[in-house]
Amino acid sequence: MTGIDMGAVAADTTAVLERLGAAARARGLAGTAERLAEAVRRLADGRIVVVVCGDFNRGKSSLVNALVRRPGLLPVDVLQTTGVVTTLTWGAQDAATVHLRDEDGGTRQREVPFTELADYVAESADPGNRLRAELLDLRLPSEALAGGTVLVDTPGIGGVFPEHTAVTTGFLASADAVVFVADMTSPLSAAELRFLRHAVTATTADPASSGPVAGPGGLLVVLTRADQADAEDRREMLDNTRAKLAGLIGDGDGGPAVLAVSTRARLRHLAAAGTRPDAPASPDGAADPTSGYPAFESALQHMLRRRRAGLLLARPLAEADAAVTALLQPLEAEREALARETDETLARLRASAEAGGREAAAARRSGAEWRTELRTELRKLRNALTGSLHDDLDAVWERICNELLHDDSLQDDADRLAAEVASAYAAVAGATAHRAGTELQAVVADFARQHRIGIGPVGAGRITAPGAVRLDPDLGSGRQPGPMMPVSRDGSFGASMGAAVGGMLFGPAGAAVGGAIGLVAGLLRGVAAVRNQELQARRRNLRDQLALVRSRQQRVITEGLRSLLDTAAEQAEKELDSLLRQQDESAQETVARLRTAAETTRAEAGARHEALNGEHGALVAAGTEVARLAALVAAVVDAPPTGEDADDMPGPGAAER
Repeated sequence: MTGIDMGAVAADTTAVLERLGAAARARGLAGTAERLAEAVRRLADGRIVVVVCGDFNRGKSSLVNALVRRPGLLPVDVLQTTGVVTTLTWGAQDAATVHLRDEDGGTRQREVPFTELADYVAESADPGNRLRAELLDLRLPSEALAGGTVLVDTPGIGGVFPEHTAVTTGFLASADAVVFVADMTSPLSAAELRFLRHAVTATTADPASSGPVAGPGGLLVVLTRADQADAEDRREMLDNTRAKLAGLIGDGDGGPAVLAVSTRARLRHLAAAGTRPDAPASPDGAADPTSGYPAFESALQHMLRRRRAGLLLARPLAEADAAVTALLQPLEAEREALARETDETLARLRASAEAGGREAAAARRSGAEWRTELRTELRKLRNALTGSLHDDLDAVWERICNELLHDDSLQDDADRLAAEVASAYAAVAGATAHRAGTELQAVVADFARQHRIGIGPVGAGRITAPGAVRLDPDLGSGRQPGPMMPVSRDGSFGASMGAAVGGMLFGPAGAAVGGAIGLVAGLLRGVAAVRNQELQARRRNLRDQLALVRSRQQRVITEGLRSLLDTAAEQAEKELDSLLRQQDESAQETVARLRTAAETTRAEAGARHEALNGEHGALVAAGTEVARLAALVAAVVDAPPTGEDADDMPGPGAAER
């Protein structure tokens, strides 16, 4: 940890933005003032979404309860599996809002007391989500939620409720950081590794851009139930987990932190200490030495500090630096003009004023051309992304037809098949949103370099997952009339053939035995044929239903991509227009100041020069402050994580839930 007070950095950044904004307004530079005001708003409204996810019954809700210091807040009984996404944000007092889906597809909100949370969150209390709850939003006073941090408790992947995988996979697109919860007593499964691959994708982007925290720096892996293993077993499991993650994301430094914790020990400590939920955490963890939570919270805070520094502060500081330049250029031009010594200098200044006017006019003309060029580049990107999306959707359909529909275990479990399909489409939605964000940043950055303008990154947003898939395995596949006819036919044929062969070889006794054997073989063959016909009919039925699902999912994801790109294009054009306006204002002010300076007498020039020195000095000081803050932000972004290992855990103890 760097020891840098990020709260103070944020406050200082806000202060310098406001000072520069006041200076811009005083000089009538509305474009610069508007950009600075928008930077202040982004800084004030910044939220960091931390998604807590993992397999069924791994202790995710217990871990969230421990992080916010509220034992018992979210239901954690083994039979009360989380079935609905729950968000936790800062609030001065406890409040909960459940978002319910209406039959017509709309949503409505209902305020509920904390004592009724299980009625909406727990699968056992609301099987199959009959209440149609889509989201539970909790507000509560907790130090863990300060500074805009949003914790998200998600349904478990896999397990006995496979549709939950689709919900959680779809929500990954909203993640700025991911805490993946696994089990110290069970190595990472293939399903967990598949999900982690999605999580790595969702949290891979440049931390200084508008995307999520960079690569593995946006992912923490936590092994719960650490008190059920001794030190040697813990080390072995930690090494095993790190090796699997290395195979997933590649070897090298900077991999995700893997930590061991005992949530049971943490919750016992909180209950015994009677800790207030809004109290600050113990800085050295001395009061809770056995749970592993001090190291976990330290790693989590490091990740969030990087997020705040890279996303919430780097961009506003870049905006402040650009504003300093825009405000200084006209002043410096006028100061140089006022310091003239000869008529030749005056003539040069007049020529500079005329050239400046021509540059301002050229910038205005270039604006229309640049907008057209930017639209063209974004249109090319839209076509490329749409093509890639169709390829991904075709790959999902190919997997459905060639793999999932031929998996016998899924033939008899339509709900599981539906969940696999929904999860596959949700993964495509998340991956497409991530790809769109990454390539949007590349297009905008290349455009900015080409035209030497400071256009910033464009936020891509997310593509909402298409939702649950419902399949009826018996729809349109009723049993055909006379299903026993082929069985009887094959049995009779087998009996006659067996009797004939047995009679030829062994006489009357052989005919009887052969007939019996042939009858059994024929019946078995007939039953197998009927079963195969039923499987083929069911497979055709499911394929027909999934073809309709494919059409709907493809439409929803494609429309989501179109909406995402439309919003991004509008944002990029707005950013370009704002920058051009800022440049135009600065150029026009420079021209006006040069003309005024050219007409100023030498006596007046001295007094005016003295007056400008104070304004110029204030802007230079602001630029120095911006550089100092930017260096602090860079130090936080580049700071290595600390305290990854938590091997000083207690010995085996009672099981934690």
